[in-house]
Amino acid sequence: MQIMHTPAGDVVAVMEPKEAVLTEAALMRYVGGNPDSNLAVRIMQAFVTANEEAERRAEEAAEGGEAASA
Repeated sequence: MQIMHTPAGDVVAVMEPKEAVLTEAALMRYVGGNPDSNLAVRIMQAFVTANEEAERRAEEAAEGGEAASA
């Protein structure tokens, strides 16, 4: 995982796909055992949302590539 700081002052974590899967699984397990942990629940929700958005963008890019090659 790489941590980057944007010019706007945000912090972004960049992960390999296998790291993202392991992180999501670990968060799900932790939240399952500690459902009262608000921070863990919020982190897991943000992580899942980010993964879904990345998948959506990848699918859109693949569809755009298919349309361009047709």
